[in-house]
Amino acid sequence: MSKKIENPFLFIEGYNCFGCGPRNAAGLRMKFHYDEATEEVFCKLTPRAEHCGYPGVLHGGIQATMLDEVAYWAVHQATGKPALTARMELDLKKAVTIPAEVEVRAKVEAVRKRIVKVQAKLLVDNELKAQAKVTYFLADPRVWSMVAGNGMAALAEKQGKRD
Repeated sequence: MSKKIENPFLFIEGYNCFGCGPRNAAGLRMKFHYDEATEEVFCKLTPRAEHCGYPGVLHGGIQATMLDEVAYWAVHQATGKPALTARMELDLKKAVTIPAEVEVRAKVEAVRKRIVKVQAKLLVDNELKAQAKVTYFLADPRVWSMVAGNGMAALAEKQGKRD
């Protein structure tokens, strides 16, 4: 069974995330769900032509963005805290030709203090096209306010109380 993950950042003025921002015209507008059986966060989407490098081939940087985004939401689902990407190891295995429905999935592998390790994969018709190992740093709400502004700081404080 899966449940939709609500995006808590939507109320923040100027929120325009390329990956999950619904108001970013050029963005991916990803929406996430949590699969309780596999403990994975996932998203299914159909990339558009403007997301290609070569005609009909999904740009590798866009694939990396999709994997980073789903991995972030896995961290968010597991911890409820804001996080920053610290490291990403990307393996682009096969070209992703479009049009195609792409599925990205991520699972938190380990949480150690403020470091979170995530495995993410990108699939088309259940075939592995790319995968990533992503490391996140859980942000301190005070630092987050300097980086992301007052709206994000208020959200970080609210989420920080879930400890």
